[in-house]
Amino acid sequence: MPTIRNYAPGSIIYFEGDKADEIYILQSGKVVLNYTAIDTGAEVNETISNGEFFGVKSAVGKYPREETAQVLAPSVVLVLSVEEFEQMVLKNFRVLIKMLKVFSNQLRRIGKAVREKLQQGEPKMPATELFNIGEYYFKQGKAEQAKYVYNKYLFYYPNGEFAETCKSRLKAIESGEFRIEQPPQPQIEETKPEEEIISAPSVETEQIETEEKPKTEKPVPEGIDVVKKFYEALSLFSQDKIQEAMEIYKNILEIKKFKDEATAQFAEKAQFELGRCYMKLNMFAEAIETFANFIKKFERSNLLKDALFNIGQCYESMENYQKAINFYQKVVNMPPKEAINTKAKKAIEEVQKKL
Repeated sequence: MPTIRNYAPGSIIYFEGDKADEIYILQSGKVVLNYTAIDTGAEVNETISNGEFFGVKSAVGKYPREETAQVLAPSVVLVLSVEEFEQMVLKNFRVLIKMLKVFSNQLRRIGKAVREKLQQGEPKMPATELFNIGEYYFKQGKAEQAKYVYNKYLFYYPNGEFAETCKSRLKAIESGEFRIEQPPQPQIEETKPEEEIISAPSVETEQIETEEKPKTEKPVPEGIDVVKKFYEALSLFSQDKIQEAMEIYKNILEIKKFKDEATAQFAEKAQFELGRCYMKLNMFAEAIETFANFIKKFERSNLLKDALFNIGQCYESMENYQKAINFYQKVVNMPPKEAINTKAKKAIEEVQKKL
């Protein structure tokens, strides 16, 4: 059964080179993957978005981690075994297709980057290409990757031109003559003190009418797995079963008492996802009300910018362009500068063309 872990800023979820047998989903917080770009040799910091998987390829492929996963802000992470992940994917075919496309594109980029790095130009014979990739890893000190590639070469081309060299390289790796680079120590970013965290922008200044409707709250029914239900709703949403997903989110929001703090955070996520459901159904007034209530209840949420951006999108869809610009501008002005800030700025430029 998937488990939830809480990480403090500065924590390391895993280091490059660690054994890979778990897959992670970032629920809230900030996690970056630190690794060396294969084409430039420069250090790359890839930020993981909320709801995104990481650690998938190494866990499924059963090879050591190729990056270091570093926590920069208090984070909640869902941890799955490979078997649990496979069950989740099998229940959602669209997720599987999307991931296959992502991995396919990544493999193409890696192949191109390796060729450029080795100054090989256009692709050559497959055997030569495979050997060159092994050589690149060998020279970079990445033993496990080099070993994997050399063994693949010998499997497919046992009498190939580079077979003896591959055997020699493998012998060097096995004997310990091959020096394995130690993973670089991650540089931990300084997190902002509590008083610097921006408070929620006033949604009331935009005159959003949000009447709090009384709810009949109820405790978690015995045996109900809130986490499992939440991800069931996400799966339904991806299959365009919006009404069914909404029912689950509403049930989660009616819960009065959660078993622990980590599980309670799914109320925040359910409120946000409920707003997305209304948007999907083009029920923009209901979506605005849901996101406005989200901002009031969870004013320090990591999804705050996303909620504001979505309100802007709703107003844009309703052709209330000035209010749309006002909310997009709120996102633009909110630190820190992230991809969504740039996205909001571009949205303003597009809306202004409609005025």
